[in-house]
Amino acid sequence: MSGLEVKIEAMHRRHLAAVERVERELSAIPWSKSLFLQEISRSGDRYYRVAMCRRELVGFVGMMWVADEAHITNLGVSKRAWGKGIASRLLLDALDHASDGGIKDCTLEVRAGNLRAQRLYFRFGFVAVGVRRAYYHNNDEDAIIMWAYDLASDRERNRRAGIASALEVRKGDG
Repeated sequence: MSGLEVKIEAMHRRHLAAVERVERELSAIPWSKSLFLQEISRSGDRYYRVAMCRRELVGFVGMMWVADEAHITNLGVSKRAWGKGIASRLLLDALDHASDGGIKDCTLEVRAGNLRAQRLYFRFGFVAVGVRRAYYHNNDEDAIIMWAYDLASDRERNRRAGIASALEVRKGDG
């Protein structure tokens, strides 16, 4: 998988087998295809996207919202595509969509031991605000609760623009 020609597009039923494969690769408690189908069927308060590299699905992101708060429900990138900016592209897409839609703040949970994901979220302005003890039932691992505030502020828009710009520079280096 050379190069970074990545297209972010809406998640559809046709993507679900590949989404499920990536989810099983990454998660000890994977979401089922039927759960993803339920989520993408709720278009009014859900936003699910996939990252395609040529014709291969390499990642996905899901988000839900209530009033002016969003929650990243799931984010996954195939291990083959790690280090290529796919998670950043997906998160940029979701947070820009949220901000453009009037969402003020965004939250998520991340495994306490998933330092790679935590670094990604910190880069996007998420801050750790709490812990859900023994949140993951497969091993009683804690979840770190993170929030990103004021998504539409100049500071946060500039942060995302800087991340997007850095991704474009990397793309040119590929």
